[in-house]
Formats: sequence, structure tokens, C-alpha cells
Amino acid sequence: MRHIILTAFVIAAPVSAETLPDAIASAYSTNPQIAAARAQLRQIDETAPIASAPTRPTVDLQGNFTQNLDESFGDLGRIWSGGVTLRQTIWEGGRIRANISAAQARILAARSRLLAVEYQVVTDTVTAYADVLRTEALVRLNDGQVKVLEQQLRASRDRFEVGDLTRTDVAQSEARLAFARANLMAARGQETVARQAYRRLVGRDPLNLAPLPPLPPVPANEEQARTLAFESNPNLMAARMDERAAKDDVRFAKASRLPSIGLQGSANYLHFEGPGVGVNGFDPRIGISAGMPLFTGGLIAARVRQAQARQSETLELITQNERLVAEAATDNWALLRTAEAVIESAKIQVDANTLAAEGVRQENQVGSRDILDVLNAEQELLNARVSLVQAERDRYVAAFQLLETIGDITPVLEGAPVTRYDPQANAKRVNAKGWSEFGYDPDPRLDRTRNTAPTIMGPQQ
Repeated sequence: MRHIILTAFVIAAPVSAETLPDAIASAYSTNPQIAAARAQLRQIDETAPIASAPTRPTVDLQGNFTQNLDESFGDLGRIWSGGVTLRQTIWEGGRIRANISAAQARILAARSRLLAVEYQVVTDTVTAYADVLRTEALVRLNDGQVKVLEQQLRASRDRFEVGDLTRTDVAQSEARLAFARANLMAARGQETVARQAYRRLVGRDPLNLAPLPPLPPVPANEEQARTLAFESNPNLMAARMDERAAKDDVRFAKASRLPSIGLQGSANYLHFEGPGVGVNGFDPRIGISAGMPLFTGGLIAARVRQAQARQSETLELITQNERLVAEAATDNWALLRTAEAVIESAKIQVDANTLAAEGVRQENQVGSRDILDVLNAEQELLNARVSLVQAERDRYVAAFQLLETIGDITPVLEGAPVTRYDPQANAKRVNAKGWSEFGYDPDPRLDRTRNTAPTIMGPQQ
């Protein structure tokens, strides 16, 4: 089971509302973190044609002019020379093949890292979207609490004026109202922070966000989550490709001790003009050269040991990533199940505290409850509602963090209105240009479209 099928995002929202798929599409298309990772992958793509270049012939053109002078700067003649030299590698002891294999492995590693960045930005976008909705809800709840307590304070002062309550009751109402106003200001501050995080990721302010759609499917249990993570976590896959590249680097270093054979042909023209004499002529040559290092002062052995140490490092990094992936899968699974349990509990608390608060208010009217009981009941109801809002956000975020860990956010992107970026397209393009000497790309300052993915349709604002 490599991928879990994701149902399409279906949500009953106003036409003008921005949905979560809209936000994901915008972030995936233009987020600078993803754009930089795509440009980085294109850098790594060029290592394949660079590694393959020694298999192709090279042609050099050279020219020279010399003026011969005696001690008194007399003219003893002039020499013009020029020619063309062609070189073709025949065998390099396996170094070229090892270098090409290492480049291909690094390209696969870079593709996995790009996927990891895409998944991270999608998860961060979902988190920011959920945080905006959460903070907006908290502002509404706290604003409602302030209004309720303001009304409660007015009623307490009126009852104090007629002698029905004491000054202590009024002071308790005033203190609770001040606390509620402070909470409202804190909630508005959190809302500002959440909106800025959304703008950083999506590229625009959150306007009229639709409610969160139903959660995508997640693994059935913790063991399945860990298994999927070990199979397809992009960071772990990149670490494995890094080890494969390091292994090829060892082969390359060892092959440096083997002989190399090359073919060289040249055609040079010489023209000499001297006092009373002139010489002209071509000098065509062709030959095969071969060489093999016998003693390098320990250089080759040092390079082999260096490459082996690098491979040893990558092996340890694989183990480290395996542990991190196992930890993340377990943690996110636990957070998801904890949030689900808190939601069920918070729903019960909201229902119970709603009835309790209403009952305490009625009992206060007949004198069997004091003002502090009413204030406490209102606060407990608010706390339950806040816990429910927070738990619903935590469940959603934990689910996407789990999907990111197991490497299964691709179906989420397929449900968003954006064209997927093809990480293989550039590699095919540059490999097709392997023999081209002038196949440059446009100036990056003038053309940044290579870093983006086109949206299928823009969100309606």
C-alpha cells in the first residue's frame, strides 16, 4: 500500500469563499520555498550531462603569433601558427560510468527532497488555514463572552443599587470582565499572527475562508503508519539515494588508479616570414595516448578513504532518518488519536456546561446561587468551547502531519486546482541538449516561470 486514495474535497461553501484546495494550489504554485527547491533540483539535473560530457569528443581551436627580435630589436622574422585539436576519451578505468551513476542517484535524491519540501509547505498551509479559522472562532467566542459579562456587570450594578447584591459581587463581575477583555485581546493577537503566517505561505491575505473539508483517509493503525513511512517518506528516500551516490563516489576514487586511454587528432598550419626566407605548411597528426598512475604520494588512497568516510556518513544518516520517521509516525498518530478523544470529551463538556450555565443563571434569579457561581459557569462553558475549537484544529493538523510523514500528500495535491510540477521534465530537456554548446536558459531575473506550477483556476475572492 504505497498511497492511500483521497476522496475529492467536497464542501458546501459560498461561491465567494476561499477553500482549502484553493490555498493549497496557490502555495504549491508560487511559494518561494518550493520555487527555490525546484531551482535547486534543476541545478542537480545538470550534473548528469556534466558527468556524461567526457564521453563526447572535444574540439579546441588555437592560434599564435610570434615576432622574433635580436638584441638591438631587429626584425628576424614572424611566425603565425594555428590549428584544430580533437580529443576523444576511449577508456577511463570506469571513472566516467561511476560518475554518471552517482549523478543519477543525486538527481533522484534531489527529487525526493523537492517532494519533501512540497509536502512540508502543503502541511504548513493546512496548519495556517486551520489556525486562521481557529483564531477567528476564538475571537468570536471571547467577544461573545465579553458581551455576556458586560451585560452581567450591568445587571449586578443595578441589583447592587437596590441592595440585592453586595459590593463584592460587583467587584467579582468587574474582575471577570477585565479577564475576558484581556483574553479577547490575546485572541486578536493570535489571529494577526495566524493571518500573517497564511500570507507568507499562500501569498495573499485570508479572506472569507470556508470551513475545513472532511479529513483525508489516514492509516488504520500506528503499525501501518510506520510501515508506510519507511516505504515512502521522501527524506528517507533521499538519504538512501545519497548513500547510493556515495557508493559510486568510492568506485570513482578507486578507478583513478586504473589506466586511461584517449584518441587525439590535430591539424596545425605554420607560416614563417624571415629575412629572405618564408615557410608555409600543414602539420596533421593523429595518435593514441595512454597513461596510468604509478605513485601519487598517497593522493589516490586518501581520496578513496575520503569517499568511504562519506559513504559511512550517509549510512548513519539513513539510520537517523529511519529513527526520525518512526518517531514522527508514532507521535503524529498519538496526537491524532488524542485530539479525537479530546473532541469527544469537549463536545460532552459543551453540552453539559450549556445546560449547567443556564441552570445556574436561573437559580441565581431565585437566590439559590450567587454571582460567582454564575461567572464560573460562564467561564467553564467558554473553556469547553475553546477546547473543542482547539481540538478540532489539532486533529486536522495532526492528520496532515501524519500524511506528510508517510509520504502520502500527493492525492491531496491531485484534489487541488493546480497542475503538478513535473520533476523529470527538466532532466529530459537538459539531457536532450547534451551536445549543444549554447543551450542557455533565459535570465532568471526576467523569467521565473520555471519555478512555478500553473493553477487550473484562481480562487474566487
